[in-house]
This record gives sequence, C-alpha cells and structure tokens, in this order.
Amino acid sequence: MKKTGVRGLAEATGLSVATISRVLNNADNVNQQTRERVLSAMRAVGYAPNAAARALATSRTKTIGAVVPTLAHSIFARFLNAVEQALAHEGYALVIATTEGRPENEERRVRELMDLGAEAIILSGAEHSDALLDALASRNMPAVCTSVCETSNGLPAIGYDNAAIGHAAIRRLAACGHRRVAVVHGPVSDNDRTRLRISGVERGAGEMGVSLTLCGSTLDVEGGVSAARQLFTEIGDITAVLSLSDVIALGVLFEAGRRRITIPDDLSLMGCDDLDWSAQSAPPLTTVRLPTARMGASVAQSLVSYLDDGTGIESVRLEASIVERGSVDRPRGHALTAASRR
Repeated sequence: MKKTGVRGLAEATGLSVATISRVLNNADNVNQQTRERVLSAMRAVGYAPNAAARALATSRTKTIGAVVPTLAHSIFARFLNAVEQALAHEGYALVIATTEGRPENEERRVRELMDLGAEAIILSGAEHSDALLDALASRNMPAVCTSVCETSNGLPAIGYDNAAIGHAAIRRLAACGHRRVAVVHGPVSDNDRTRLRISGVERGAGEMGVSLTLCGSTLDVEGGVSAARQLFTEIGDITAVLSLSDVIALGVLFEAGRRRITIPDDLSLMGCDDLDWSAQSAPPLTTVRLPTARMGASVAQSLVSYLDDGTGIESVRLEASIVERGSVDRPRGHALTAASRR
C-alpha cells in the first residue's frame, strides 16, 4: 500500500474516507465488522493516526494540566506519578507546570496550559486568586483542588483534612507524655495546607494541655537545620519536635546528630508526609502517612469520568494515618537541655 493515510486506508478497504474517520475517532455508529476491517488494514501497514489531526477533528486533546508549586519535593512527584499512570491507562496525557513556589505565577501557568489544549486543570490547595477562577470560568474549564478536602470557591476538592492531620499528630505526642513540643513548619502566608495543620495542632494542644513553640522555616532540609539550630540554642526546654513536613524533619534529624542529641532518647521527632526515605532514616521516622498515591488516582479517575461521560466531579476526603516507627518515645526528664549543650 503506497498511501498510509486515511485515503490509503479507504482505498485498501474499499470503504469511504468518512467511514475510516469514524473508526479512527471511535464513533458509535460503526458496526464491529467494519471496525475490525479497518483495524486489520491499519495493523498491516503500521498506521498510527496523527494526534494533532485527531484533536482538530474531534475538538479533543485528551490532555490534562497540573499546576504544582515545585517538582523538587518527592511528595509532588509521587502524586503526579499516580495521576500520570491513571491517565495513561485511559488514553490521556498529563502536562505539568510549576509556580516555583510563587502563587502569583499560578494564573499565568494555568492560562498557558489551557492555551496548549488542556481539557481540565489540577490545582494544589484550596486558595486561588479571583483572576485564576475567572479564567477557568471563562472557558468553562473543569478543575480540581488537591491536598485539601474542601474549598470555599466552588471547585471540588480531592485530598485530606489537614487540620485533622495536625490534630492527630499532636494528640499522639501528648498521649506519649509530651507536654512541651516545638512545631516546625514551612511558610504559612501562601500555603493554606500548612495553616490548616497548625490550626489542628493548636486545637489538639489546647485539649491535651500541651505547651507549643512554633518555629517557621523554608520547606526544605536546610530550613529544618536552621529551625533546629534555633530551637536547640534558644529553647532547650522541649521534649519533642513535630515537623509538619518530613523534609523539614530530616533537617532537624541532621542537626540533632551534629549536636549528639539522640533521637528518641533525648528528643522525640515526628514528621508528616511519609516520604520514601522516612522508613530508612536512623532512627526510622514516626510520621503521618498522606494518601498521596490514592489522591492522584482519584483525581485522574474523576476528571476522566467527567470528560468522557459527563459524570459530576465530587469532593472526596481521603484518610491519613500515623505510622509508628522509632523516632518517638516517652520524654525522659530534661535530657535535651543537657544534650544540646554538649
């Protein structure tokens, strides 16, 4: 067969170009015998339809865009990997854009994805600018907020209850006997998830009679190291550190090791995320396991069902869980005060 395009398939099968197009576009009004006839001819010549041409013919790109703060943290990579795998199974593609941790970039990145033909948008968190929401509404663009389980802007949310996560974490430390706890967290001004976790921690601390010391840092290992230096130097009277991100907890763990502060003998340490390395640290990190992979699969399935079948996108709350490992134990007097001065 010299021609391997639609016309070549039409000549080879004796069918019309219109019929070939209907088969390629998976139209319902083609009988199975005709469909098999065309598919057999396609296999014989190794024909693959041009994706751009199909998009023009069907007004479908089968592409979904995701905007996340960064790809530098494995929590986002794990989530996006689950999204991509689920979408690929349904014949969809994922296009990713990052804001570099700057919320003012979000609207621009969303518009870029829509201009590239994204049929739906995945967002991080519940808080988004009016300009971004208007941009979505102007194109009737479906969108889902992730890492939260509810919003006040009308968009569906698929994720977890961050306030409940903070509440459960501090109550776990309190149940172990800790009444003087430092909470190390990332930036709060542009991160509603962190603010919600802090609110849950504060509520639980009030219920359990726990004295809190809040310490902000950047959302990275260096931030954890810097926060730990401040805590160990200026505030020695604590028995546990609750980090609202595992990556910050790793920095605390490094600085504790440099100061010969033994975890959990001198100081208990608890994280949040359950990153890949958390079970392999020394000691293994007690942490809150976020349902990141389940969230990614749920987001993908919800968007595909909406785009393919018109099924409404519902908000979904996924449950987190505390993973007990070796970094939390009962407090042992004022061991940290002595250890931090070694």
